Amino acid sequence: MAIGKRLYCGALIAAFATMLAACGGGGGTTTAGNSVTIQGIVPGTVFIAVDNETNSEVRRGTASGTPKTFSMTIPTGKTYRFYLMENEGAGSGARVYPYYIGSTNVFEMTAAVAGQMIDLGTVSPDLGSGNASSTNNPTIHAGVVGRGGNGMMPPSLAGAMFSMDNLAGTWHLNTLATSGTMGWTHGILTVDATGSGAMTGLVRNGTSMPSVDNIPYTMSQGGMVHSSDDNSFLGVMSKDMSLMMATFTDNTGGYSFMLAQKAGGSYALADLNGTWRFHRLTAGSDNITSGWAHGTMTIAGGGGTVTTITTDKGSFAEVGRTFTFGIGSNGVMTALGDAAFDGFMSMDKNMIVATDNTGSGSDLWILMKSGGTYSSADMPGDWMMTGVISGNSGARDWTVGHSVIGIGGQMSFSQMMGAGGMMTFPQSTLTMDGTGGISISGMGMGGGMMGTMMAQTYHGIMNIAKGMIVSTFSDGSGGYRASIQMK
Repeated sequence: MAIGKRLYCGALIAAFATMLAACGGGGGTTTAGNSVTIQGIVPGTVFIAVDNETNSEVRRGTASGTPKTFSMTIPTGKTYRFYLMENEGAGSGARVYPYYIGSTNVFEMTAAVAGQMIDLGTVSPDLGSGNASSTNNPTIHAGVVGRGGNGMMPPSLAGAMFSMDNLAGTWHLNTLATSGTMGWTHGILTVDATGSGAMTGLVRNGTSMPSVDNIPYTMSQGGMVHSSDDNSFLGVMSKDMSLMMATFTDNTGGYSFMLAQKAGGSYALADLNGTWRFHRLTAGSDNITSGWAHGTMTIAGGGGTVTTITTDKGSFAEVGRTFTFGIGSNGVMTALGDAAFDGFMSMDKNMIVATDNTGSGSDLWILMKSGGTYSSADMPGDWMMTGVISGNSGARDWTVGHSVIGIGGQMSFSQMMGAGGMMTFPQSTLTMDGTGGISISGMGMGGGMMGTMMAQTYHGIMNIAKGMIVSTFSDGSGGYRASIQMK
């Protein structure tokens, strides 16, 4: 399964450079002694300064207000590395992005900068690199000198940062392409300690495909996965290192969404028992054969029954549909009499990803085990978002970006990208019930047709660990969208 090339990073960086800068890059506010003050706007609430010589933290600046703004004062005469932290209230769930300007992340604060205020403007994750960057360059200030790159990991942040060790291993992948050679693919991805990957056991729409070797992967400390062979490929790893979600354009022009789950553990048929909430996206040749569905399925002794379902077409015909599932000790799921079905259970046994056929379309299923209690306090945070769009030929695409959910459920988006460049999503307000079901209760300015259809059709589910939201909705232009947001 060769991965096609798209010029991704340049478009993202160019678009990012136009984001709103906060107050310019000036200085002039005096601080006491041999120190310098650094401020900026962040999506999270923590900006961290690390002494480059000792690799120890010097200061954490906590942001507040609207927009979230931090300010920290640090001594001059030292070299520093800086880090943006998101979801910092989530313990090991925090995600940390090293701060870079170009290839530089080591900055010397000489005596000449003492007493100045350095305004970084807006500091945000840069999805193209997996690092953080800012709208204002600190080296425009006399006395701030870039001293190259240093990828060392500070001990205090090691638990919240990623390395190639997290990518190495065996992964079970399920992929849905909504254009080009449409359909599903499943197989095995293995990655060694150097980042060299191989895909084996590939089956695409029922046909075995040749293996693919020597796929070069890299992992950023912020958890972004890239491939130097494919500028369109962008993956995001979960904080527990068990799931990688990725979008890319394959060599047939297929806009593709891949979910890869780490292999490991041991499974039995009883692990399937329970009530599962599902989302399903179907990729067909148009907006009639394409669509979405969400509902519930109960499984007992391998027997699965669809108990409720809502579809984009308003059909309830699948209520009562049954499956006879099997599961191997390795977590791979099958369905009796359905050769197209291929599923895999997560290591925590609370999630199933599967591909299948429905009528004239190809399906991607995401099932999450019901359980736990939820409140509006579970939604706020910074979320990485990926997804794919099926439907009319002009609507098909993949999407990737960053979203922020505030205390009142207000959700805004930044750096949203599709295969053709930047995209805009309307601001919205989410509400969540006690079971983790999520709906949109209001749209912000600029919603248009997409905002109206999104509000009417959006349905989301939060997982038991409260670090993932899966959703589907219609966009009003013949497109059906499925997305995953992950802290």
